[in-house]
Amino acid sequence: MKKLLIIALTLGINYCFGQIQKETLVYATKDGKELKLDKYIDNSQKTTTKRPVMIYVHGGGFSMGSSKNALQIKYNKHFAAQGFVSISINYRLGIPVGLPFDRDKLNKAAILSTEDLIDATAYIISKAKEWNIDTEKIIISGGSAGAITSLNAEYAICSENTIAQKLPQGFNYAGLISHAGNIITEQDTIIWKNKPCTMLLMHGTIDDLLPINFIKQSGTLHAGSIYIHKQLEQMNVSHWFYEEVGADHIVALKPLQHNFGEIDTFIDRFVMKKAQSIVHTQWQDKTPGSMAKMKDIVPLYMTGWEKTDDEVEKK
Repeated sequence: MKKLLIIALTLGINYCFGQIQKETLVYATKDGKELKLDKYIDNSQKTTTKRPVMIYVHGGGFSMGSSKNALQIKYNKHFAAQGFVSISINYRLGIPVGLPFDRDKLNKAAILSTEDLIDATAYIISKAKEWNIDTEKIIISGGSAGAITSLNAEYAICSENTIAQKLPQGFNYAGLISHAGNIITEQDTIIWKNKPCTMLLMHGTIDDLLPINFIKQSGTLHAGSIYIHKQLEQMNVSHWFYEEVGADHIVALKPLQHNFGEIDTFIDRFVMKKAQSIVHTQWQDKTPGSMAKMKDIVPLYMTGWEKTDDEVEKK
């Protein structure tokens, strides 16, 4: 396997979103609550092949957040415009709003969200014929809590956790894009029983919410992108570790707007073309991004939950 050190340039990419249709569907009912997903597809694109799938999982600290956010919708539409069935899911929020940050509560909330992502994936697979999707080309992506959920779902599959039993035997995601995430486990280390999928691990080097390396607390391991990268490297698994030097937890959100060049390159080369490479990129902006500058870096995200991109742009 080839090991590379590269710097990828973010490209300005514009698509016409006018033909993209949205449909909201219930994928499960739990605790008396309907769990919904939003499906985006451009039916004007005629294809003779099955469509790949992108699933996005929102952040919000497991206490807030929604599939309905103007910037997240733009992110989903980006992939729909490229021929994907692009999906954004809601999931159970396991931490009540207003409670102080507590890693034990976070661990329990992550189990709920991981179960829900697995259920959403199983639902999507059940619609494969109806939606003309390629079940071998399902990619998951998420930021912060959504990245934790995505990573934990992949780990559940590859560690043969009972959480993943609702998925077809032998199923795995085609790729995973983590924006500042951790794998959470009560084991001393991450133990992969099966080979994980290719990953794009994006993380800020001074993230003080979800560590880029790891912490152990109350018998639980929170393994960040460096930790995962080292394991994948030892296992000779193709992946791209993209660390943003001097950036904090803003990397959970920044890729939704500013890193399509890297994301599209990852999907093309690592997922679709199955490149056998390990890539480690160190990127540093002249002024590193930070959560304190969210309004400048991701202004559309800051318009809040339950607002679509169309609603925001009409104002």
